[in-house]
Amino acid sequence: MNETNEVISMDDAEWQNVVKSIPVVCDITETTAVGVVRRVLKAVFEKNGLPMDKLDAMVSTVIAHSLGDISFTAMHGIAIPHGYVPGLEKMLVGFGVMRHGRSIDFNAIDGSRTHIFFVIVCSSPNQAGYRQFLAQLCKSLISNGIVSRLASVSTSNDLVALLSSH
Repeated sequence: MNETNEVISMDDAEWQNVVKSIPVVCDITETTAVGVVRRVLKAVFEKNGLPMDKLDAMVSTVIAHSLGDISFTAMHGIAIPHGYVPGLEKMLVGFGVMRHGRSIDFNAIDGSRTHIFFVIVCSSPNQAGYRQFLAQLCKSLISNGIVSRLASVSTSNDLVALLSSH
């Protein structure tokens, strides 16, 4: 961050690298926030070759952070639960979507039920690239029509194409 506390934008190449690394989980059927976060993080663990014995601890960390911070839930059916795990070498991001009218109560500030999820885990809120990624993601989510198009994402390539166009 600079001296005015503005978040400096992530450069396009860095943005593309992060977006390309995001695993996509379609047709989530879990019915709780814990279940959804666990399902998305499991895909992140599998894609990054992380030891599954650490999964439940990371899920608990993300849920504990999201219960006390309104910033974890966006609006219009999108949740962005994130948490911090000291010592984590790189930021981890996963994307999940519920289909067929499924959604869960994720305590959204607008009262809407949630069916689109970006789960983010990093070592701290000061980890390099974290705030830039979060700011750019939110900027992309504000774009007209992107929420309904996110609901139809089926592959990582779909997600890359959609987030790269905004």
